[in-house]
Parts: sequence; structure tokens; C-alpha cells
Amino acid sequence: MPELNYSQDPSRPELSELIVLKDAPFNAEARQTDLVKNYITPLPYFFCRSHGPIPDLNDTHSITIKGLGVRNRECHYTVKDLKEKFKKHHVMMVMQCAGNRRDGLHRVKDTKGVIWGAGAIGNAVYGGCRLKDVLESAGIDTKLCNIGQLHVAFESVEQCEEDKCYGSSIPLSKALDEFGDVLLAYEMNHEPLTRDHGHPIRVVVPGYIGARSVKFLKTITIQDDESTSYFQRLDYKILPEHVENDEQASKYWGKIPSIGEYNVQSYVCSPPDGQNKEAAQNVQVQGYAVSGGGRAIQRVDVSGDDGKTWVEAQLYQPSAEKKESVHTWGWCLWRATINTKRRTRIVSRAVDTAGNIQQEYPVWNYRGVLNNSWRTVEKEQNSVL
Repeated sequence: MPELNYSQDPSRPELSELIVLKDAPFNAEARQTDLVKNYITPLPYFFCRSHGPIPDLNDTHSITIKGLGVRNRECHYTVKDLKEKFKKHHVMMVMQCAGNRRDGLHRVKDTKGVIWGAGAIGNAVYGGCRLKDVLESAGIDTKLCNIGQLHVAFESVEQCEEDKCYGSSIPLSKALDEFGDVLLAYEMNHEPLTRDHGHPIRVVVPGYIGARSVKFLKTITIQDDESTSYFQRLDYKILPEHVENDEQASKYWGKIPSIGEYNVQSYVCSPPDGQNKEAAQNVQVQGYAVSGGGRAIQRVDVSGDDGKTWVEAQLYQPSAEKKESVHTWGWCLWRATINTKRRTRIVSRAVDTAGNIQQEYPVWNYRGVLNNSWRTVEKEQNSVL
């Protein structure tokens, strides 16, 4: 592969509020206390996930649609075309990296990947055209045979460390779902996408891990199988717990399904990481909660005594209300007042509307994805905090 050229300055002023985890490619997350300041996450607090250098594109950039059922075999649209020819829609959604909270699994045993804390997540309003509308204009609709077995694969212009470009896919049924709200987005929080977040055009897939929301979109392909990209076939999967290295992992990549929807999740952001040194009364605690697939949060419980007793949190979840023309897949912010014990981590557990509940202990996996435990286990002492 050609040498990657990281010409972008990771100290850009608009990113100064983030914690930089890796300079090249640029990866940075929000401070936990910043995450709970706003229901809609402002750009300075929104995490950045990159797999390679950030391209410099504009509205003349073109995307190609090809593959099974596509009219005239190929269709081409510039970003300018997408803005002018298709109705704009707005979708509020949580963007969450599958590796959010990887640090908790890394404390159990070494994992592979950027060691994210709990800040690889944010809630934004994206604006753009529906992927469903664009596909229908290219001849792809629900009348297509075997729709339940087909996939939409995306490729970017981004040059990557692991592959020629970033690629991923979702089921075609999700893309064509009237209520799936998959967008080709060119706005974020009512402003043009920045380069760090995919300018000039990206896919956003509500309810799915961020790895499926491909930035710097170049190609859309309708095909029989999932994307053949490294990031679909050899990454973002939950490997068996006994797999501890790349050699062992190579035997399982083809057997394990790719992650689509993320699981139920909550986290204590204030005080940071739920750390509490002294016993105290009436401690104010704040955090976030999410669940994938459009499932809302039903309840969040908070404990300051190692899970012996729990207090039900107050939920702030206006995304459950349909306002204006914004379709909502947003997160839940919560707060609670609790009593705490000395040197006991404050923990939370969420329940979603399908009855899914966070697990108590971490389920370690080599790639460190989808950690949603409410306890943290330290590998040094192998003790529970």
C-alpha cells in the first residue's frame, strides 16, 4: 500500500475540547462531564473517529450507485445533485463507536484497538436526503427480488491503514425501510458537515454502530453479500472470549456475524467515571443511556453502594416526542440524587423498552467492542470496583 499522508493538523481549534487518543489517524473523544451538558452534542464535544487521512472534497464530489437492480447498471450523483433533486430530511441520532468504553475491557485483559473511554459517543441532528429515495431513483425498491437477502455496501474515498479505503454495509431492508431513517447526510446540527465528520457527504445509519455510517462516501453497491471490506469482515465482531490474538482470531472472522445494532448502555459521567472517594449524602449524579435499533430507555438505576441498593434516575428523553419534521433516534440523559459509600464507584444500569438490561460484569472480547457492563474489573488486582 502507498504511504499514508497525514497532512491535517490534529490541534485544530474546533477540536481543542477533545481528549486526543491518537494523532494519526486522528482519534479523539469528549470529556465525560462535557457530554452531559447538552442534549444535542455541540461539535467541540463530538468524538472524532478516523481510519486514515482526511480528504479535501467539495460539492462537485460524485457518488456512484451500482450493482443488482440498478437502472442502466450505474447512476451518478454529485453532492450538489443530492441537495437539489431530493427532499431534505432531518434525523436526530446517537452516533456511537462500537469501541466506546473499550478501556473497561482493556482493564480486564489486553484488547486490540484505540483505547476509548466513555466519550466515543454523541447525539446530533443530521440533515440530508434519505438513502431510500436515492436508491428508488436508481431503480431499487421493495419490489426487488430477495430483498431480505441483499446488502447495501458503502465505500469511501478515505485511504486507510487496514484497507484501500473504508468500507461497510447494511441490509438492504434497513436502507429501504420507510422508518429506518438512513440518510446521505451533508449537514450536522444544521451546519455543513466538517471534514472530521465526513464532508461533503456521509451515510448515517440510526440504531447501528458508528462503523456502518461511512464518511466521505464514494460508492454504493447493491449486492448478494456483505461488504468485503476489512471493516466488515475482519473487524467489529464479538469474538469468543478465548480468542486472544490475531492468529486465533483468523479462525473465527468468517464464522461470527458482523455487529449491526448496538446494545443497551448507560454510564456515569458526573462525577467522571463515577469515582467517589468519600462517603457523602445527596450526591448529584448525571450520565447518558442508549439502546440500538430505535429502542428507547425505559429506566436507569443508580447505585452508590456497590449495587446493594438502587435509586431510579430522572430521564430526559425528548427524542421520544416527535417534534417538527425531525425523526428521532436520540439518546437519554439522566440524573439522580444518591448517597455514596467511601471508595465505592457509582454505577448505573439501564433497561430499554424491549426489557434488555445492562449486565453486571464485563464480557471480554479481543476487539473490545460493545462493553456495556456496570461494573469495572481491574486486571492488575483482578478485583471488582
